[in-house]
Amino acid sequence: MQAGHIVMPIDPVYKKMEVDAILRHLAPDMLVIQKRYADQVSPARIPTVMADKIPISAAKAVRPLRQAAGRQIASLTFTSGTSGQPKAVPNTHANHIWNIRVCSRAWAWTSQDSLLITLPLSHWYGLVMGLSGAIYHGNGLYLRQQSFDAQGIMEDLASGKISLFTHAPIAYMKMLEQPGNYDLSKVRLMISGSAPLAPKLWRDFKDRFGVEILETYGSSETGRIAANRAGKIKLGSPGKVLPRVNLKLSAADEILVKSGGLFPGYWRNPAATRSSKTADGYWRTGDIGELKDGYLFLKGRVQEKIRKHGYTVSPRDVEWAMLNNPKIKEISVIGIQSQTKPDEIYYFVSGNITEEEITSYCKANLPFSWRPDHVIFVADLPRTKNGKLHVKRLKEMAAAG
Repeated sequence: MQAGHIVMPIDPVYKKMEVDAILRHLAPDMLVIQKRYADQVSPARIPTVMADKIPISAAKAVRPLRQAAGRQIASLTFTSGTSGQPKAVPNTHANHIWNIRVCSRAWAWTSQDSLLITLPLSHWYGLVMGLSGAIYHGNGLYLRQQSFDAQGIMEDLASGKISLFTHAPIAYMKMLEQPGNYDLSKVRLMISGSAPLAPKLWRDFKDRFGVEILETYGSSETGRIAANRAGKIKLGSPGKVLPRVNLKLSAADEILVKSGGLFPGYWRNPAATRSSKTADGYWRTGDIGELKDGYLFLKGRVQEKIRKHGYTVSPRDVEWAMLNNPKIKEISVIGIQSQTKPDEIYYFVSGNITEEEITSYCKANLPFSWRPDHVIFVADLPRTKNGKLHVKRLKEMAAAG
C-alpha cells in the first residue's frame, strides 16, 4: 500500500478451489505467498514471490498512509456473503483514512494505544479498523491470526499490555464462557462490530468484568456509520450516527448513507453497484433502521422483514426477547416467505431447552405474531469467518426441515 499498489489479503483457511476462484476473478499482477500455503494455489501464469525470500531490513522512516493518493484504490476485500454471493469491495486510501479519523475522534484513539487484533485481516473490519488504524497511529500491535482462542485472548487482555480491542459479538460470548478470574481494567476500550450486540450479552459481560462494550455499525461498502461513545451507551443501539455521515431512512425504513467512508463501487461489477444506489447517490445498506433521540436502532435486514397476522415483525426484537430466557445460549429468527401462504417464522436455537419450554415461554412473554411456526435446534449457529450469521445457510436448513 505504501508503494501505491492495490492489496488483496486472502484468508489462509480458504481451500484451493476458493483461492483459484479469487485469482481468476481478480487477475492479480503478483502473488506473495508463504511456503506452507503454496499447495493451495494451482500453477498459473502469475508471478509468484515466496514471502520468506523477501529481504527484511530495518525501517528507516515510516511514512503516513498515502493521504495524497485520494481516490486511488488501496485494498480489496470480499463481502462476508451472509445472504448471497460474496463480492470484491475496493477501498481507497481516502476511505481508510476517513474511517480511522472519524472513529479516532469518537473513541479518543491516539498514538498511546496498543491493539490486539484477532479478526481476520482478509475482511474489512480487521484490515481497516485494526491493521490500518494501528499503522496510522503508530500503535503497538499484537496479532492472533491462526485461529480463534478465547482463553488466549483473555490472557492477552489481562496482561495489561492492551488498551484497545475490537471483535464481533460471538467473540465476547465465547470470552464470557471462559472460567477463571481475569482483570480487564487496563483495557481502555472494548468495541463490538460486524453484527448486532444483544443487550443481555452486554449486561452479562459488564456484570462479570466491569467492562462496557461499545457497539459500532457499518459495512465493507459504507465504512463506519454509527458508534457508541464511552459513558453514552444506549443498549440495543450501535450508537449515534457519526459526524460527516449523511443518513436517511427510505419509505420502507431502509438505512441509506453517504460519507467519506463510502467505497467507489464493486470491483468489476458495475451492475451490482448501480442496483445498490439511489438516484441521488445514497447507498442502500439493506438494513432496516429506526432513529430515536439521535440513536440508531437496527431491526434486521430488508430481506429478513417478516409479515405475520397483519403485523411487521423485527427478527432482532424477537431474538433479544428470547435471550432473556437463561436456557437459551443463541437464537436466530428468520421468516420464510411464500406466494401462497403467510410468512412462517423459524427459530434456530442453541441451548439447554426443549420445544415445549420455548412454546410456554413465548405464550407468557411474546406477542402472538412473534411466536414460531417451527423450532430447529442446533449445536451452534452457522457463521461466516468474521462472526456474522450465515443467513443463506439458515434458509437452506429451514427448506430442508
